[in-house]
Amino acid sequence: MAIGLSLLAFLIVIIYGFEYAFLGKTYLVSTTWNKKVKFKVNTQQRFILFLLATAIVQAGNFSALLLLIWMGFLLGLLFKYGIQMFSSPMLKIYALYLFWLIFSLVLTTEKGYGFRVFLKFLFPFLVILVVTSIKITDVFFIKALKISFLAGVFINGCIVLMKIIPIYSIYNPILWWPPAVIDVNPFFIGTGILLYKFSKKKYVLLAILLFISIPIVESVRTGLIGIGVFFLAVSFFKYKLKALPVFVLIIASFVASVLFVPTVRNKMFRTSFNSAEEVLNMSGKISPDTIDSNGRFAMWEWSLKVFYKGNELMGAGLGQMQARFYSGNHPFGVIRIAHNDYLQILCDTGQIGFVLYLLIIISFVWQAFRIYNNKKNNVSARYAAFIAGTSLCGIMATAFTDNVVNYSLITLSYPYIFFGFALVMKSKRK
Repeated sequence: MAIGLSLLAFLIVIIYGFEYAFLGKTYLVSTTWNKKVKFKVNTQQRFILFLLATAIVQAGNFSALLLLIWMGFLLGLLFKYGIQMFSSPMLKIYALYLFWLIFSLVLTTEKGYGFRVFLKFLFPFLVILVVTSIKITDVFFIKALKISFLAGVFINGCIVLMKIIPIYSIYNPILWWPPAVIDVNPFFIGTGILLYKFSKKKYVLLAILLFISIPIVESVRTGLIGIGVFFLAVSFFKYKLKALPVFVLIIASFVASVLFVPTVRNKMFRTSFNSAEEVLNMSGKISPDTIDSNGRFAMWEWSLKVFYKGNELMGAGLGQMQARFYSGNHPFGVIRIAHNDYLQILCDTGQIGFVLYLLIIISFVWQAFRIYNNKKNNVSARYAAFIAGTSLCGIMATAFTDNVVNYSLITLSYPYIFFGFALVMKSKRK
């Protein structure tokens, strides 16, 4: 049954994806606020809307092939319509990083796994090239925002529904698993914030509460960190240095969740604490050894010793770390990923690759910050930059304890699409 559902989801996505990318000229799409009012979109525009709606589809065993076909669609669009180059520092650094990955791929002995890793880094770059090559209007931006929000509501709602109805056997072969969804929830929260600003609809606030509460109820510490960093970024984008009191409040809220929410507290420490008072009384004795990392600390230490030591500058080669973990030739049982993207980048591509990737994130967020805070820019461009920059902060914060790049179809397509929107629209005036 699982394979059948995976194949069905896979076929539906690729059939409609091909149609929207390459067949037909214009389509009529309803506006966000009035279904009776339509506006025209071309094949490229509708393809991006389709990607926003279906990035939540994993297609089970066909996930790797699905990502490859998505990239084929993107390359086909670029070949057909060309590339519109923007003077973005992030794009230039990203291109340089991809060249370094290709160099690492040539040197590695694990070319199969190295190629798979390369594709997951290439995907967001292709996404932004396609987005910046099409016309983005204010109406189209709002429609894309609403579709992204509804995708978040649907997949988070399914997570809740699995707790009530036994639909895991249906959910799992089709949609991304909950940890990947929780990693991208900072973006969905951002869509909710903007939609509420536009509509003042109460159901939007309920959806935001859903996005925030799931990592708390599920005791997903990575998700809590991501959401916390997202709100830190939101306060900085809005208030700059005046946001310092908000920073303190958000950090205090995270500490409070560890102290006072039993499920979070019990998952955080190796020792069981019955109350916040017990944690505070033992605070002087708390160390990395007392934190329950689910074996992450040991995995990271072992990985640095095996892959990074002696290969500090250039790394062990792209795909080396993933190949070793997928083979099971390591002392950590059935674990197949090290749950730390930055560690994997450092081990595979060395200090050069690690620094380049950090520069991509920094330049992405900094340019988004500048676009948002330049009031001469189009309002929609500013909002697109706001959601892209703040959500990427939250998503990439989770990459310290999870493999976000491994789920790049769902985790990275959203912020990169909206960053592309910001680049295209920023030249428009209010």
